[in-house]
Amino acid sequence: MANNVKKLEADVVIAGSGPAGTTIAKELSKSGKSVILIEKGVYRQKATGHLALFRNMEKWGMTYTTEGVMYLQGVGVGGSSLLSAGTSVDPDPDDWKKYGIDITAEIPESKEDCWVHQAPESYVGPATKRMMAAADEIGQKWERINKFIDLKNCKRCYDCLMGCDEGAKWSGIVFADEAVQNGATLLTELKVNNAIVEEGTAGGFRARGKDGQEYEIRGKVTVCSAGALGSARILKRSGIEDAGNTFIGDPSIQAYGFLKDGKGSMEELVFSVGYHEKENGVFFGNIGGPKWEWRMQMVKDQKLKGLMNAFRYGKAMGAWAKIADEPDGQVFLQEGKVSKRFTKRDLERAEYSRDKLKKILSKSGCDAGNIYLSPLFLPHPAGSAPVGKVVDTNLETSIKNLYCCDSSVFPEGFGAPPILAIVALAKRLSKRLEALV
Repeated sequence: MANNVKKLEADVVIAGSGPAGTTIAKELSKSGKSVILIEKGVYRQKATGHLALFRNMEKWGMTYTTEGVMYLQGVGVGGSSLLSAGTSVDPDPDDWKKYGIDITAEIPESKEDCWVHQAPESYVGPATKRMMAAADEIGQKWERINKFIDLKNCKRCYDCLMGCDEGAKWSGIVFADEAVQNGATLLTELKVNNAIVEEGTAGGFRARGKDGQEYEIRGKVTVCSAGALGSARILKRSGIEDAGNTFIGDPSIQAYGFLKDGKGSMEELVFSVGYHEKENGVFFGNIGGPKWEWRMQMVKDQKLKGLMNAFRYGKAMGAWAKIADEPDGQVFLQEGKVSKRFTKRDLERAEYSRDKLKKILSKSGCDAGNIYLSPLFLPHPAGSAPVGKVVDTNLETSIKNLYCCDSSVFPEGFGAPPILAIVALAKRLSKRLEALV
């Protein structure tokens, strides 16, 4: 009966199977610890194709802040890594050292485990090279950047956002599979409500299945890795009131221009090249996109003009800017309710980015009078349980044995793809937990 609470027990109980949760499950199961990994979504070994892109997003990507800004949240085993274009950017250790966290050793370890390689020269298409030359003209030295790609299995289909039929793009699914092979238990379609807290110490989670079955999953150590939105709500329901009082999203802009002559960049490798203009808090790169989704975006945002542009896919050139934003926002306890306010600095950086993107596309040979700039959207929810406010330097909350490890602990916006930093933080925490259980 659903009213009978099902009880399970392990050394370590983890809520959330994104990059952090699966890393911790892999590392601790490998060292012989019993691990239970809980995921509210489903497990899809082959999460590929146009349909999968939307199925891997919370509410099929139809998620908006109370101010009407779209944000993206991965769902299912693999979490946010399912939505990744396979782009890996090394976190700057100094950015974390000033908050008392040293991940210097974990960065190279994470790169090796996550198949990180620099995009080979052959992966940079001719239109992308054209864009690189244009960026160079305005003082930006775009370079080939790292990808979460197993080069020996990559068929260069360039559909990283659609998943990978060849299994050449790393995602958290890889680590989840390894953890299960090591003896970990993976529970899917269970929604964690709150931590079990007794006398100020956490000892697992309470959760509920799709069928209404209640679970009490106890552990010596409890780790919340449910993403910036999920973790904030779990922590708040567990009695940590400060969780969710801040929010970061790496506001981003997509820009498309149309060549007068030659073939565009849309079918070339996404984010094969880029430029981190750290002093101005912006990360630039090339983008492409699946034809039908791109056409839908054009029509939705530009109406009649977008309808005409939608048939110029082959001539389109795409560029992207991610902005390091300030943590002015809130994750509410109510599911699906998030607020994000753009500060004066955020808006100044956005305007600066738009100007740079227009110049790059114009110098690439695009019609300067027909450049599409998307509204700001939030691809990287983060910062809802930041280091120094909600968790300490060991990623432990004010509740003993309740840890939080995912993008929610980011103390500031870094304006760059966050997955490698998340994995490095999870590896660091795993080393501590291994000594405790």
